[in-house]
Amino acid sequence: MRCTMKLNFKTLPDLVAFNIKYYRYLNGYSQEKLAELCKLSPRYLTDIERGIHTPPISKLEVLAASLKVEPYKLLVNDDKDKSIINKMNSSRQYNQK
Repeated sequence: MRCTMKLNFKTLPDLVAFNIKYYRYLNGYSQEKLAELCKLSPRYLTDIERGIHTPPISKLEVLAASLKVEPYKLLVNDDKDKSIINKMNSSRQYNQK
């Protein structure tokens, strides 16, 4: 049985940024790989994950398709795999606001 947890977010953009990063880790993608799949600049993707930019719906659809999830999954706060969250937290590039 996998261990899950639910996090709290102050804003929807914070939740979206977290979910994009979470599903990127779940798929084993680097930021560069996901940016390439979505035809986005790596810098823009970094800014999305840091919460500096919130992508429009059209880009959320592209991101969701590349992350192999339904677009609504980027907008909901459901239980997440704790081992993935631990990987995110131990990553040198993890920056949560």
